[in-house]
Amino acid sequence: MQALVKASPALKPLLIKSKHGRDSINFSDERAVKALNKALLINHYGLTYWDIPKGHLCPPIPGRVDYILGIHDAINKHPVLSNVKDSDVKALDIGTGANLIYPITGHGLFEWQWVASDIDQQSLNNCQKIVDNNSQLHDRVELRLQSNRDHMFKGIVEKGEYFHFTCCNPPFHKSAEEAMAGSIRKNKNLARNKNKRMSNVKSVQSTKHLNFEGKSNELWCEGGELAFVNKMITESRTVSEQVGLFTCLISKKDNIPALMASLKASKAREFNVHEMEQGNKVSRFISWYF
Repeated sequence: MQALVKASPALKPLLIKSKHGRDSINFSDERAVKALNKALLINHYGLTYWDIPKGHLCPPIPGRVDYILGIHDAINKHPVLSNVKDSDVKALDIGTGANLIYPITGHGLFEWQWVASDIDQQSLNNCQKIVDNNSQLHDRVELRLQSNRDHMFKGIVEKGEYFHFTCCNPPFHKSAEEAMAGSIRKNKNLARNKNKRMSNVKSVQSTKHLNFEGKSNELWCEGGELAFVNKMITESRTVSEQVGLFTCLISKKDNIPALMASLKASKAREFNVHEMEQGNKVSRFISWYF
């Protein structure tokens, strides 16, 4: 933790002691999560600058890195992509947000080249600032605005262009109210695991705000995650010859059966669910190709 504090001094006043006496942070505090993310990116991924505007999604990095590592494993098992050198891989991040987490970590770990798209120009402006201030990203990350929110690939995947894989962290919820309810449940779970003897950390059990900030398009959409990913599956057929492997992070396990049925109906040649375990938490992403 001291190395992280050195990388980002703003983290120091936000540290707390866990019940085991180790340095930690209050994961319901978006300021602490942002400071930890910045420290991790500077210390482990060689960045010299990283920041996001207030109100934008700030996802915990370890879980996002698990997704990148899972994609790398899936590529190595792919009948065609397994022969591609890591530094030659070209990836598409759908809905990169303002944080640019997947291109940063994917390039840092495997030297992948990226196109990162989003429907929000403000988010892309911030991503461009991150790219401009980190020389290792200059020739490896390109940003593209999706001008039509009804599309994911159309308008982004250019004629004659080929991507070895795509990735996406879709909006989870159907509405702002559902997002708030989910955040309150998460805050309560965090509170149960907090050292109750600490007097310098406020209780989060009654918190009425999102524990991780995010703009509306980052957290919810009409029909929620299931509708969003079903639309992605349908549209993926239109660029099936230009993408080696489609992937998408899935938050809700209950959505998996319906998505597997959609992939079967889409005539995907192969589709899989990949589970990722971190402590007591299990997350997952799906992959498919035609």
